[in-house]
Amino acid sequence: MAIPSTVPLIRYDLALFGRVTRVIDANTFRAAGLVGQGDGTFQDYNIYVLRKADGTTDPPHREQEPCVAYNSAAGEFIHMAFTDSLAVGDSFLLLHPALAAAAAIDINHFPGATVHNWEAAEQTVTTIGGLGVINKVHSLLLDINALAGNITVRLLHEINGEQRRVYEQIFTVAVDGPGLWIVNGTLAIHGLLVVTLQSDDAGDNGESVGWQYILEST
Repeated sequence: MAIPSTVPLIRYDLALFGRVTRVIDANTFRAAGLVGQGDGTFQDYNIYVLRKADGTTDPPHREQEPCVAYNSAAGEFIHMAFTDSLAVGDSFLLLHPALAAAAAIDINHFPGATVHNWEAAEQTVTTIGGLGVINKVHSLLLDINALAGNITVRLLHEINGEQRRVYEQIFTVAVDGPGLWIVNGTLAIHGLLVVTLQSDDAGDNGESVGWQYILEST
């Protein structure tokens, strides 16, 4: 997992990512990746269905329900029922009570892919946020599976009216990929956060780089 060295990750427990690995019944599922967090840790968190394994937006996509109980040893969650059952492979966010309590919380998942000549020059992968708008970024992931070179990822953000580089790190698919978790906590931004990428391998020109991020409007 990539941890940005120059972008502060203030709280890891405000929004945690998980994936359903077993469905027990309409109110119970297990997430192997969240085993061992301590019994009761996620009680009163909200479970927000981020993405369905089948890729559709049918229920319970983008629904959220309270977590009633959590069994640490099994990574098992008991929750209020969604309008339809979860399925193995569904991904979700565990939202801290302080975050979920905001009645008008607006959290959206933005996936996509960008094709560029990555070796020719530094290219924009995606742009997050909006001019004059304050947002919270809860996650940013990049898919460099199609690339082969040394990959430089940068984040640029406006500081006092000027767009400045605030993060830079070099990755390779063999060591760090194929997925990069660039932001894995809550990051407040004001204005635009520009995500760029550049490769040192001409063979990466014309390849697709996938991306997805979680954005909360304030």
